[in-house]
Amino acid sequence: MSLRELMLADLAVGLASVRDGYEVMPAWRILTPEGTYRIAPRFDPDRLEQRQRMLALLPRFMAWKLATAFVLTAETWLGPQRTRSGEEAMLTVGVSRCERLGIIRRIRRMPALSFAPPEWLAADALDDSYFRLLPPGVSCIMAEEAAMLANVFREDGELAARRVN
Repeated sequence: MSLRELMLADLAVGLASVRDGYEVMPAWRILTPEGTYRIAPRFDPDRLEQRQRMLALLPRFMAWKLATAFVLTAETWLGPQRTRSGEEAMLTVGVSRCERLGIIRRIRRMPALSFAPPEWLAADALDDSYFRLLPPGVSCIMAEEAAMLANVFREDGELAARRVN
């Protein structure tokens, strides 16, 4: 499956969650030589330290697993994030060594729940921090760090990584 196809599939899952009334947590699909991993961390979006920890550990996980690409899907606000004003949207970002893509579907809740058509975003319309999450090449992971990552990302760990294939 191409990166675009993976992004569209994950976007559809996120939109189905919104349609069914569930809270949408960020969901990561990480492609590695040994298979694909799913990570859907649960955290309080108002606790910045949780988000920062997750964003520090995920690139290390990707380096450890020799990730070649990832897809991130999350609900977001198109406007000032702190006030959560502006339009609500589902955002999917896909990053590989060769591609940097984004797609959004705006969410309208009034008068009834509906989704605007998909909008593909150019790389320059996305925050560069997404592109820095995928390690640029081979990284050195020492045994102590590998053990810590294995613990954090185990099936019942803080950031459970589940193989999907």
